[in-house]
Amino acid sequence: MKAAAAGLALAALLGCGARSPAPTPTPETGVVAALAAYRESVLEMNVDKSVALMEPDIALSHGDQPELVGRDKVDAMLRGFAGYKVTAYTLVADQTIVTGDSAQQHGHWAQDVNAPDGKAMHVSGTFDATWHHDADGAWRIAKMHTQN
Repeated sequence: MKAAAAGLALAALLGCGARSPAPTPTPETGVVAALAAYRESVLEMNVDKSVALMEPDIALSHGDQPELVGRDKVDAMLRGFAGYKVTAYTLVADQTIVTGDSAQQHGHWAQDVNAPDGKAMHVSGTFDATWHHDADGAWRIAKMHTQN
């Protein structure tokens, strides 16, 4: 009986004892977290939040379309999709490389979208992004190119 109680007490101590320390954040985890925040802002259709995650001189492009340069132009373009609803969004970095205050990502994305007329669409492709680590500690998108 005492042995069982001692075993139970030991198990309880081991279960509640010291755990491995939390992993130390790395620049890569910061960039991946910023990408996740961007994904969430798009899924919410929150243009203000999306644009806040971008550098003032963001360069955004898709396929062979011309780049949109600057937050104001990107903001206006995103607001043009106000009648659309993103119902699912996958945005995954397959590679993240950080060098100093800059990062490069390559990955894939997929969205399920309902158009204003009710038509459901599925779009997907790849992306390449350049991020800058700003003085305030935030990682912001400096350039993003997507394609189907």
